[in-house]
Amino acid sequence: MDTSTLENIAEDLISHKLQQQGLLVAKPKCDRLGTDLLVFSEIADGVKFCRLQSKGRSFTNSTTTNIRIHMDYVSNGFLVFLYIEYSENEQGLYVFFPNDIRQWSITPNNEYQLNISLSNSKDKLDFYKFEKTKVNLIKSLIRSAETHGEFKGLVYGRGNVVAESATASGTAAKVVIGSGSVTCASATASGSATVISPAPLTAT
Repeated sequence: MDTSTLENIAEDLISHKLQQQGLLVAKPKCDRLGTDLLVFSEIADGVKFCRLQSKGRSFTNSTTTNIRIHMDYVSNGFLVFLYIEYSENEQGLYVFFPNDIRQWSITPNNEYQLNISLSNSKDKLDFYKFEKTKVNLIKSLIRSAETHGEFKGLVYGRGNVVAESATASGTAAKVVIGSGSVTCASATASGSATVISPAPLTAT
């Protein structure tokens, strides 16, 4: 299957997944700044949105691949979704936020490049797997921009806290807005315990 077909599949899947979670998705008539889709939390005057680029890759005929994003495209409101076809019966969907993309290698053509291979891709990309917590991060990013009038850096992480007989795990995010911040978190826990000192988030 060629890349353009995979990316069409990726767009449809991403739109479906985001709309399932209450977000609104629009398709621009033309490609500006690498924008394949626009993501809103609501329709109203003055709303903010995320720009989204979708990528589709397959390991059915090759064991290595990469994705490239021009550096000029990557603002604090830009997301990259990657759909991977591991085999006919196994696929994966991943999302990268601006600070994730900025950690990729840089090509001589001023592009961010992510190299992945069949042997390590699942472990390498596990943190970026698209799931409910990532939806919460997207919603927080849009909500903070609507409140403060601009997108700021999103810093997020994942960890586990163990205390006595209980274990808690989840993902937390801090959207940095000048001297303030908006924080969202998603976690699951069982048993009864007191969490004394979870690791703090740091902002750059």
